[in-house]
Amino acid sequence: MTIYITGDTHREFYKLYDIEKNKDNMLIILGDVGINYYLDERDKKLKEQLNSYNIKLFCVQGNHEERPENISTYKEFDMLGGKVFIEEEYPNLIFAKNGELYNIDNKKVLVIGGSYSIDKNYRIIYGYPWFKDEQLIKEEMDNILNKYKGQYIDIVLSHTYPLKYEPTEVFMKDIDQFNVDKSMEKFLDKVEQSINYDKWYCGHYHIEKKIDKLEFMFGRIKVFNKDEFYPKYDRNGYEIIRDAYSQDEVMKKDIFCPKCNSKNILIQKGDGHKINDADFIAVICHDCKKVYGFNDVKYKSNCPREL
Repeated sequence: MTIYITGDTHREFYKLYDIEKNKDNMLIILGDVGINYYLDERDKKLKEQLNSYNIKLFCVQGNHEERPENISTYKEFDMLGGKVFIEEEYPNLIFAKNGELYNIDNKKVLVIGGSYSIDKNYRIIYGYPWFKDEQLIKEEMDNILNKYKGQYIDIVLSHTYPLKYEPTEVFMKDIDQFNVDKSMEKFLDKVEQSINYDKWYCGHYHIEKKIDKLEFMFGRIKVFNKDEFYPKYDRNGYEIIRDAYSQDEVMKKDIFCPKCNSKNILIQKGDGHKINDADFIAVICHDCKKVYGFNDVKYKSNCPREL
């Protein structure tokens, strides 16, 4: 059994083609999955397609989707040591229940979904789906705090993040943060301060970033509870090692392979479409047969692609 984890999908499931699919494997999606979005035949068609893949999807509730408990076809089942929501017609598509503690990969895993939509008014005005239960209510928040205060939790899965880890560097300039409801982030701050934990995964902001024990996830897939991306992409037989070095480490002296010191290399440059500057983005070593990416390239926030 292999368990994978990734960030928001928003109805885009191209990444499923990259992972090994069998009935025992499972992909955790950290909210905004998108399969309960239109609430009509479009959702049904997507669910039929996804359920035909031989892999389980374990979904956290995001803000751009309806809560499964508000959809009559979902039933509550016991799974992984906690309660989940499943439509009997699509047994591979599993939604976590907010505030439940699961046993996943022999780890105690707490799930807390939901967040505020900064585009709420735009969605309402122009008729796009918006979901009034996108955030937890105070009673739900209080129940979670009271239930888990002082406990040890191996891993927390949430859609949004504790406020202390707010990624201000990717804020939209035309959004007045004064008008953004951050009650979920403030609540998760309290959770973060009141429990002991080893790792926290979240999505929501469409970035890939690690800070302290928290990791924002978006486009790429990792093996759950392991700091390794999957699959390890290759280019013409050269394995891609993403975020291997900083540019300063490699470029401050004569240009050489940072791993084997070979000068039998090429420098790959960005094209401006995926990054914010025309930076050097990788060292290609013909002796190592590897492409070493830099961890300080200014990738655009909506670019989860490999080098």
